[in-house]
Amino acid sequence: MKYPVRLVLILVILISSAANIASYVRTTVSLGIGASIQWNLNNPDTRIVSNGRITYNINSAGSDNLPFSDVENAIMASFRTWEDVPTSSVAFARGPNTSSTSTANDGQLQIFWIEDSTSTIDGLNLAGVLAISRLSNYTSGLRTGEILDASLIFNGKEFNWSVNGATNSADVQDIATHEIGHIIGLGHSPIGGATMCPRSLIGSKLVRSLAEDDRIAVSASYPVSGFLNSTGTLRGRVRDNTGRNIFGAHIVALNTDGVAVSGALSFDDGTYTIQGLPPGSYTVYAEPLDPVSGAYCSKYDVPGYFATLFTDFQTSTDSQVFLSAGGVTNLDIAVNRGNADFDSYFVSDSTGLAFRNISLPLAQGTSNVSVGVSGPGIPQGASISFTGSGITILKTYFRTIGSGYTAVYADINISPTAIPGARNIVVTSGNQRTVATGGLEITTGNGTIPGLAVVSSANYFNKVAAESIITAFGNTLATQTATAAGNTLPTSLGGTTVRLRDSIGNERMSPLFFVSPNQINCQVSPGIQIGPASMTVTNGNGVASTVNVVINSVAPGIFSADSSGSGAAAAVVLRIKQNGTQSYEPAINYDPALKRFTTIPIDLGPSTDQVFLVLFGTGLRFRASLPTVSIGGVNCQVTYAGRQDSYVGMDQINARIDRSLIGRGLVNVVTVVDGTAANTVTANIK
Repeated sequence: MKYPVRLVLILVILISSAANIASYVRTTVSLGIGASIQWNLNNPDTRIVSNGRITYNINSAGSDNLPFSDVENAIMASFRTWEDVPTSSVAFARGPNTSSTSTANDGQLQIFWIEDSTSTIDGLNLAGVLAISRLSNYTSGLRTGEILDASLIFNGKEFNWSVNGATNSADVQDIATHEIGHIIGLGHSPIGGATMCPRSLIGSKLVRSLAEDDRIAVSASYPVSGFLNSTGTLRGRVRDNTGRNIFGAHIVALNTDGVAVSGALSFDDGTYTIQGLPPGSYTVYAEPLDPVSGAYCSKYDVPGYFATLFTDFQTSTDSQVFLSAGGVTNLDIAVNRGNADFDSYFVSDSTGLAFRNISLPLAQGTSNVSVGVSGPGIPQGASISFTGSGITILKTYFRTIGSGYTAVYADINISPTAIPGARNIVVTSGNQRTVATGGLEITTGNGTIPGLAVVSSANYFNKVAAESIITAFGNTLATQTATAAGNTLPTSLGGTTVRLRDSIGNERMSPLFFVSPNQINCQVSPGIQIGPASMTVTNGNGVASTVNVVINSVAPGIFSADSSGSGAAAAVVLRIKQNGTQSYEPAINYDPALKRFTTIPIDLGPSTDQVFLVLFGTGLRFRASLPTVSIGGVNCQVTYAGRQDSYVGMDQINARIDRSLIGRGLVNVVTVVDGTAANTVTANIK
């Protein structure tokens, strides 16, 4: 599924197992079988494939947000993007429009929106997910992995859609291009900036076009005659200094311009293969994926074959290799065993004030812009650098950000002639380093960074509710950075104001928590009616940005400990003794050894104790009925759901923990308010 984190939406296919036999992550049949999934364009046992082309059918209802002509043009353009790769034989054909909204194996590649529910008529759940690609394939025999049927479903219930990069809407062509990559058998790429990278900004159009990693992936999967003979192959094995084979190391090849061209994950025997690399010289290294969900390049973003991959090793030193056309170059890579002392989990936006688990796109010719990375253990005095030429570092410095992590920054200029592509951000201290692979994406022209997007501050979904806490991302939103002092919030902060106007003409100024040039945290103005509204941000120089939003009665979001919208809930435990005395206990802790937030096991105590998990969120105070809270799959009694009066816009849910959960350990906490699901967080039951 896709879980938004700091305006970041993770795109994941329904089939969750994957492995890689080439220069990218390929979808595979099962957790234990390495056979790749792809279409047989020459000998199909499906009427979807005809004359070497994969036929797709678009539901004529399209999207409620768009004329059907806009929908079909965007989807056709997405298919053309993959078909236009000259070194790939994959091809598509437009079939007749349909009225079906079924994901059953019906011999058609159906493409449709669901608008009235987050589930399809046959039970496929898209709650919190922009889109899902469903594949059916042979799982045994000589044709193992051959795709027989597919569907592509867009979530129109929870998300708005556009074809012009509107900042409060997902871009049809952007998301469809990513999902079509899944439909042809590609998994997620850990290289930032790739179309198959699992994250994208709402309103972005960046992944409408393919990165080199994507082009190599589709070409190696569906090669034209002569492709493999005209390119080089890199293979080898990754071991640590004890001789252990490393499972799930990310091996990356950089070209002489410092661009991350392609990468692969190593199998459980430590072996890897990268096919389809253009002949020439490369810098190669192996790195661990991040061990926690929601980080920049997490092990949870790659498919299930790699569920038990290793992260307890350090990024290798660089190796230099030369690849010849049609040749195979062997490179074994040695890494040091043991967790690194520091890691880069997040990359900043162009102000350096907001951190996200996604690459930062900057246009050629950009000057005096801040770029930073943050994560556990980054020491004061660490150095920051970028791969390739055309990037000039003006100065470097450090800050401590809200998560408690240290961030290291560089103010940089990008040359107008800098080679576009995915550049690495490297943090080094002593003999260790961490790499945000593809963390800086140099784009041509002005790029396609969205102007203004509004999301829930708790989970970064683009559905917001009356009086909820929201975050706006954009450009030139403020002339300075300022934070409100105390709990009485101003409506003007650092010269910036936010005005909401509803459909009946009411105008209200929003209470402001925080303003910066690229991010504002505020509350939906009390008194604004439910329904369509406009939001106008005016900075201290009088520059205004306006976006249309929809104010819902509920849009539940649950705050997490690390502010990512996932992982450990930002919660406390309420214990009521038999004699009526009450006490509060922590449910989370920041572990300096692990350098992250962890859950504290909740002891339910004697049967006479009533123990509640107290969740903090936003967007639920105008609920029609009590929420349902499922802890570890067990529906628990909710005794309160409403305002948390000590903090503007904050809501609270008290859920009594069922004693059947004793001993369950780490469990998911799923909250549904008036039929709308919040983001999933976790708790730990002793």
